Amino acid sequence: MGYSEVKIMSSVWWPRFIVKPRVRLARPRFGMPSRPPDIIVFGAVFVAILFILGGNIYTLVRSPPAIAGSSSGAPIVIAPGLDLQLGLEGLVASVVVLLGTLGFGLLYYSSKYVFQPGYATRLMVMGMIMAGLAFMIFSYLFAYKIGSITTG
Repeated sequence: MGYSEVKIMSSVWWPRFIVKPRVRLARPRFGMPSRPPDIIVFGAVFVAILFILGGNIYTLVRSPPAIAGSSSGAPIVIAPGLDLQLGLEGLVASVVVLLGTLGFGLLYYSSKYVFQPGYATRLMVMGMIMAGLAFMIFSYLFAYKIGSITTG
């Protein structure tokens, strides 16, 4: 409606016993949705990376059994050979990657407590233990997969 149409509408006869409404309707505003918090975005990306690094894409595509059985009847949790993976191996690898990442995160976080050396030292020791434990677990799992270590 242009200006001339508004002027014509306002000059139209209106009975006095009916109150003429003076309402201005505003257009609804549709803005962009607000961004999710950074910690949620980081958490989602972190979980996706853990899922991929743990080899769980292989588990989704090939759908191997979670645990296999040997000829003697003992359960096999780690499949021998580098071209095979059981379902549980991917989950274990994801947890070990999480352990190592948290250890390195503690090492980084300890650098923020320069003026509290006792607390910083505890964080550094805990971070080194977690990262070292993750490295040792991965080394053991790899050695077991290539056949250097046998159960007996």
